[in-house]
Amino acid sequence: MKLKLKQIRCDGGTQPRTTIYDKIVEEYAEAMREGATFPPLTVFYDGKDHWLADGFHRLGAAMNLKLDSIECDVHQGTLEDAQWFSFSVNKSHGMRRTNEDKARAVKAALRHSPQTGDREIARHIGVSQPMVSKYRQELKEAGVIPEGPTTQDGASDKDYQRCDDHPSVGEAARVVTRKGKAYQMKVGKIGKAKKPNRRKFGGIAKDAAVPTRKSGQMIPTLTISIALNNPQAAGRTLVSNCEEVYLRAMVAEILSVLDGRKGK
Repeated sequence: MKLKLKQIRCDGGTQPRTTIYDKIVEEYAEAMREGATFPPLTVFYDGKDHWLADGFHRLGAAMNLKLDSIECDVHQGTLEDAQWFSFSVNKSHGMRRTNEDKARAVKAALRHSPQTGDREIARHIGVSQPMVSKYRQELKEAGVIPEGPTTQDGASDKDYQRCDDHPSVGEAARVVTRKGKAYQMKVGKIGKAKKPNRRKFGGIAKDAAVPTRKSGQMIPTLTISIALNNPQAAGRTLVSNCEEVYLRAMVAEILSVLDGRKGK
């Protein structure tokens, strides 16, 4: 089905790549202008918002062409489901992922579901288990995620793998692992009862600030490329890669500095 571009939300932390490549967006836009047919975007609808889970470069191309709508595959699901799905995109299609893209997806998946086993996360994203284990250790040492994966009833990492072969997104049910427990979730009813947990404007989410660190630990950083001659494109890149509360704090600081310069 087609959705209007203004209906699609891109600010839900569902962009696993380290950056949006302007060159790719321009190439896609040119191909669209010439009549090329692209796969539909993947979007999750929670009953109120449509969260983009796959297709950021295609959406960027459509925006550059000032299109009104674009073809989408719409699934019933929460923002959390869209995030989990996004970690697995481009492992077998689309522009090849860089090592930085893979690392970003792994870290995002670990923050999203820290109690999910390393094998399950590796299989979902399409990377090796040692890679997941490496970044899990780094995030634990930085205090970003808790110790795990463990459960109160003593389930091991192998126990998580028994629940990994679940139906694909959009089917009637799938097996998920949250807080150390595996169970079936009926996807079809998501979004009709509970509303997704959203951050309110004006407040700081408890996980938004840099976590408290022990001496010698590194502050989490992100390296991205932005176009210095195109502030609109630079803004879209930042929105696609950073949490909303962080961006609002950044904008407030920039405005404060600029206002201070005016007074000099």
